[in-house]
Amino acid sequence: MTNAKRGPTKTKVSLNAQPPRDVLLTVETRLALVTETITEGIYDWQVAANTLWVSDRLKIILGISEVRSISESWADRVHPEDLARYKAAIAKHFKGETERLASEYRIRRGTGDYFWIADSGRCIRGEDGRAVRLIGAVRDITRRKLAELKLIAANQMAEKARQQLNEALEAMSEGLVLFDAADRIVVCNSNYRRYFAVAGATEVAAMVKPGALLWDIMRAAHEKGMFPLLKGGADMEAHIMHRKALRQNVQGGSVEQNLSDRRWLQINEHRTADGGTASVYTDITDVKRREMELAKKTEMLESLSSKLAKYLPPQVYKSIFTGERSAEVAPSRKKLTIFFSDIAEFSNTVEELESEELTSLLNQYLTEMSKIALAHGATVDKFIGDAIVAFFGDPGSHGPREDAIACVRMATTMQQRMRELQAEWRGRGLERAFELRIGITTGYCTVGNFGSEHRLDYTAIGNAVNLAARLQQNAERGAILIDNETNSLVQGIIASEEHGSIRVRGFSRPIRVFSVTGLHDDPERRPISVNRDGVRVWIDRGKISDAAKQATIAALKTALASLDD
Repeated sequence: MTNAKRGPTKTKVSLNAQPPRDVLLTVETRLALVTETITEGIYDWQVAANTLWVSDRLKIILGISEVRSISESWADRVHPEDLARYKAAIAKHFKGETERLASEYRIRRGTGDYFWIADSGRCIRGEDGRAVRLIGAVRDITRRKLAELKLIAANQMAEKARQQLNEALEAMSEGLVLFDAADRIVVCNSNYRRYFAVAGATEVAAMVKPGALLWDIMRAAHEKGMFPLLKGGADMEAHIMHRKALRQNVQGGSVEQNLSDRRWLQINEHRTADGGTASVYTDITDVKRREMELAKKTEMLESLSSKLAKYLPPQVYKSIFTGERSAEVAPSRKKLTIFFSDIAEFSNTVEELESEELTSLLNQYLTEMSKIALAHGATVDKFIGDAIVAFFGDPGSHGPREDAIACVRMATTMQQRMRELQAEWRGRGLERAFELRIGITTGYCTVGNFGSEHRLDYTAIGNAVNLAARLQQNAERGAILIDNETNSLVQGIIASEEHGSIRVRGFSRPIRVFSVTGLHDDPERRPISVNRDGVRVWIDRGKISDAAKQATIAALKTALASLDD
């Protein structure tokens, strides 16, 4: 195979009739001008002889100075990955399968690097129809091709990213949907679509696709009864306005929605940087079910605790249920003021009453007395028939003096309320009036839970408890007896008079007892009490007469004068 000589004037043209020489010179000159003017490189391949002529422009494009045979030069320069495609394009054209040769491939420059060209040509056929010449043009398309390849790569990356996003969305257990700024669906996963695929609402599920407006879907779903808690159109529009408000909030927000198939969804709205919204739909049906079960159990426990509260002193009940006190066997030693009361000659009164009437009277009495005890801060220990046992100082205490004063005030209030109840009961035909006997003592006791691990009783035990019971038994109708220590603590607040000493079972020495006569609520009538080392003064201003008052003042002045000497 021979090499084509340089320049268009050396082109070999196979024709049956040769034109005049001057005509050939004119054509060659014009051809040379054309090949130098256009940007494409021209080539002429004599197929039978396998010789190739190329224009100077093509040599520049290829970066070469000469061209050898097509098999030794051109084909060897085609990129190995593109060679088969290039040969296939030529073969199809030579066979007449394509009108023109059109192929894009990479070819090696003279410098050794590859670049992209567009090869376009047309063959000339002999009488037998076989291709004898291929005349074509080559154009450098590297910049376009690289741009195309870059775009293809970008599209492939975008497609891969979309596939990864879809895979991630489908892998989520929640329903996720992305809306644009106009609240139209951009993309969503199948879990989101599934929430609308309930029986009888297939057309609503069909609406869930990119471009659909959320509010149209919501209204259509509401018409199909998918939101049972939204009763009417006004409820639906209010719900939509609430959802829109959440979407306008930069921080987003959440809302719960009940579906007709009894599922519950929690919808979390997140605003995106472009003004759209990303909504995450989480199925919280199990959570709501547990909440409802918990609410029922809580209601049951509250009902049970309210019933249990009737069997415990309010202070103890509160301390246990707030965790301040544990339900265990752990008594402690404290100074308490103990209260005992009962109804005088209750047994005789019972014999005169029917059981229903007795129950009504006794419950009314105990209810009224319990209200008074609670108002004064007493811990009601127990009811023993008609008897009431209470104490001050545990679980809370204001100090021994304040506890004692509160207890005696409570006792006087109970006596006053009993007198009011007596009048009411007489009006109902009760011939024998209920009258209280009350005993109060102050002293150290052991107080707390007593019993076993399975059954506990909150109470107080000790000598002060026994003494209060004995004082109550020795009290007269309507009387309040207090021991010496209680009397000392309430001086100045409670009016009392000494009742003498009594002997009670269980105590070796006589007990000094005082009878409560009233309260010194009037400051001008409160007793004057001075108790110091070597000095003891007690003046009951409520009982002293005017004559005795003047004599007392004179005696005190004399005593003071003698102290100054």
